[in-house]
Amino acid sequence: MSPSLAAVLGLVFMAALSLGAGLFARRFSRTTSDFMVAARAVSPRINAAAISGEYLSAASFLGVAGLVMQFGYDVLWYPVGYAAGYLLLLLFVAGPLRRFGAYTIPDFAEGRFDSPRFRHLAVVLVLVIGFFYALPQMKAAGLTVQTASGLPYWVGVVAVAVVVVTAVTGGGMRGITLVQSIQFAAKIFAISLPAFLLLLRFGGPATPFAPAPGDLVRLPSATTYQVSAGELWQVPRRTTMEVRGSVLVTWSPGDPVRSPGSVTAEVGSSPSPTSTAPVPGQRALLLRGRVSVPGGTLVWRQTAEVTLARGQPAPYGSATPASTNGSWSRPFGPLAGGSGHPLLFTYSLILAIVLGTIGLPHILVRFYTNPDARAARRTALLVLVLLGAFYLWPPVFGALGRALDPSLYGNNRTDAVVLVLPSLLGGWVGQLLLAVVSAGAFAAFTSTLSGLLVSLAGALGLDVYGRWLRPGAGAQRRRVAFQISAVGSGALAAGLGLLVGQFDISVLVGWAFAIAASSFFPLLVLGIWWPRLTTLGAALGVALGGGLATVAIITTMLATVSSPLERFLAQASGLAVILEQPAILTVPLAFGVMILTSLARPGPPPGVAAKLVQLHAPELLGLRSDYIPE
Repeated sequence: MSPSLAAVLGLVFMAALSLGAGLFARRFSRTTSDFMVAARAVSPRINAAAISGEYLSAASFLGVAGLVMQFGYDVLWYPVGYAAGYLLLLLFVAGPLRRFGAYTIPDFAEGRFDSPRFRHLAVVLVLVIGFFYALPQMKAAGLTVQTASGLPYWVGVVAVAVVVVTAVTGGGMRGITLVQSIQFAAKIFAISLPAFLLLLRFGGPATPFAPAPGDLVRLPSATTYQVSAGELWQVPRRTTMEVRGSVLVTWSPGDPVRSPGSVTAEVGSSPSPTSTAPVPGQRALLLRGRVSVPGGTLVWRQTAEVTLARGQPAPYGSATPASTNGSWSRPFGPLAGGSGHPLLFTYSLILAIVLGTIGLPHILVRFYTNPDARAARRTALLVLVLLGAFYLWPPVFGALGRALDPSLYGNNRTDAVVLVLPSLLGGWVGQLLLAVVSAGAFAAFTSTLSGLLVSLAGALGLDVYGRWLRPGAGAQRRRVAFQISAVGSGALAAGLGLLVGQFDISVLVGWAFAIAASSFFPLLVLGIWWPRLTTLGAALGVALGGGLATVAIITTMLATVSSPLERFLAQASGLAVILEQPAILTVPLAFGVMILTSLARPGPPPGVAAKLVQLHAPELLGLRSDYIPE
């Protein structure tokens, strides 16, 4: 997709609308309660739209479609899990948490267990989850602005950070509630209308994957390709391929900057010549073995199967992956099956995205903006309906992208499929839809980032400053601290967002969900429903589950820049799956530690019976005590 004036206008329009709505609400944001919980006066319908707007992040608008295009049916677990998590939230958490009267998860941790030290641990994890979840929003910002305008990636990251910080510091929760409800309407319109028109115009996916000559794709796992005689592959740097079948390869250097290299063939057990090292222009005959190319052009003179190892850059000509069509349409395709442990990968992914929904700090905050627990439950139910209506469309975009624009596989640009496809309609319709999807993408990452900044600024401004550094600070000082913290959080999130351009958006989101599922989900479920949970058990479970999940994910991220670590994980495929998707290990671990520690060293905090009554009794009894002063 070339830069488009229509797409830029769509971005500018949504930015102006978001800023205008946020600044308009500033006149109604005067007290701490206004800034933090919108004075607890938001109706279920408005709040459901705002929660949906906040929850439908860049992963939902861009990432799911991109991953469906790249990996196929495996990725349908993402939208199913995102929506299903709200069912558990509706059944087990939304009502009791609203009745308890706490504003944040740290409030709940301290109030349920009478432990300020436990609150400190919860604040640290709120910051970890919040910044992890900010990363995909920032990547989406950079990708959208880059795709729409041709400007550098960093421009989009910085520009969106400025817009969101301005809206949050100006209107607080009251302001972003209005903004997010508007943005939800923009998102569902922006993804459904283009998909519907594309289906009318092109009739759905029918053609196989066929990348253009010279396209470069980074493969997440070992993948086998069928190459035919005469196909030409561009190799940008040293690439190792395992060849099966008799094949004659002609190689020539493709990079004039590099000195001429050679092709080395490690021949396997089949009868064949000894290892060769031809000069450019000569041919290498392989019956079975490996070919290592330092960079250049390969011409295949005979048919062969070629396998590239995990993480290798894949040189594509007109080759069609031998197993792509079949694996793309199976439940355990390239995303899960590439690891060698498809069930382990899939179950861990499902646990992370379903259970992680309940542990997202910026989502739980939203239920405190409802007047009462009944309104909170109605809000959660409406959110399920709205999410279901939205998630019909990203998989449609992914399937259409596979059929209509396979060039996006080059350079791993599948995350941009929603931004690119509308231009295929051509004329003024295509340009208008480009503006619409660009505005929707802007609404996706800014709405989620707004909620994240409120959560992060609340943790820093109200906890770190208002409780630890200046416990005697008044409401005005705490509100100023909230605003300063929002600016600092936005700047740090933008800085981190510049470092994650190589990761898929939905994968980044899945990591944030895994940490939330491993820490706050067990805390909320057991803290609400099990009276024997002790402070020590809860704290150890949260620390071990959240800490190990964070370490595992950071290790996976470091493997992308560390060749020795990447090679080690490629050999230990089971360990690589656990590190990449740790929820299947860390969630049961957190539950086990909480339960066993509480049983081994019994001693629930004092007054736990009264707190459970407060969590579960009707609000008409007047047992709630709010943590944020009116």
